[in-house]
Amino acid sequence: MKRGFLLMAALLVAGCATKNYGRSPDLTSYEKDTMTCREIDMDLARTRGFVDHVQSESQFSGRDVLAFLGDFGIGNGLEKTAAMDSATKRMGDLQDLRARKGCGVATAAVKD
Repeated sequence: MKRGFLLMAALLVAGCATKNYGRSPDLTSYEKDTMTCREIDMDLARTRGFVDHVQSESQFSGRDVLAFLGDFGIGNGLEKTAAMDSATKRMGDLQDLRARKGCGVATAAVKD
């Protein structure tokens, strides 16, 4: 009985261990129509920051051990791939928009 309870508890914890990175949303038609070159550059920087965050968070940790017990680590790999795909698509859309709007070299760095 005690072993069964421990096994269930371990599986429950392992299921909660899959990492969640979020997604970069698709570029909306409103954004495409209204964004200035500076806003496009700021959004590109923000999306690059998201990519850096996903890369750093995807490093091996104790949660990976628990996730491996639950689904052999597949969930973390799928989550990272989906997050990176969304960021890559948004960055591509922003680069296309930048070219279409005739934005030159990246605008000056944004100051806090």
